[in-house]
Amino acid sequence: MTEPIYVAIPITPKVDLTGLPDKFLGQFSKRWQQRMKIWLTMKGLFSVIQVIRPQPTNTDPKTAEIAQWTERDQIGRGAILSALSNKLFNVYCSGSYIAKSLWDELDRKYNIEEQGLEKYSVSKFMRYQMVEDRFVAQQTHEIINLEHPLADAEMKLPEKFLIMSIVEKFPKSWKNFGMKLKHQKGRLSPDDLMIDISIEEEHRNQMHKMPVEHQPRANLGETKSE
Repeated sequence: MTEPIYVAIPITPKVDLTGLPDKFLGQFSKRWQQRMKIWLTMKGLFSVIQVIRPQPTNTDPKTAEIAQWTERDQIGRGAILSALSNKLFNVYCSGSYIAKSLWDELDRKYNIEEQGLEKYSVSKFMRYQMVEDRFVAQQTHEIINLEHPLADAEMKLPEKFLIMSIVEKFPKSWKNFGMKLKHQKGRLSPDDLMIDISIEEEHRNQMHKMPVEHQPRANLGETKSE
């Protein structure tokens, strides 16, 4: 008896999913949404997160229109789910979601949460004030790190504004040095600022010849500005 021959028939997907944004983990949703919108636009699927299912009427069943919408919605919904982490996929893979309702639910939940974190990040940056008994270079590094969440939330500070904000946060004994930086000609980058501060700090230590036990502490723990 002749053995049956099995032939694999390749199935070509209607949409190539290559180029999807990195998996959404529940953080930085605005950035993920922007990248997802770009991907959907490139694939001609952006309308799936804007248009709800056409509703038939007694005079116009809209059969062809509904069939076309259903096909596009399934592709769009599958693409959005494919761009979620395994944990979020398990939460949102329910068939009750169409592409638009899935998108709206992700936007509602994670953008609201991010708005709270953004407000906290802004408040933390604004309230930070340097203190005298810690290295200024260490505190400057902490302020620069506080700016990173703002950049992720699409609130990146202009470089000059960031540097002037740091200078304004100098402790009282550094005010004259801050004025010198303000009147310094040429562009000052964060890296340049860190170098200038480190040089000034070393110069002050040498001038004062402070004993080790009385030198400013490089405390790596929580800032006193909290």
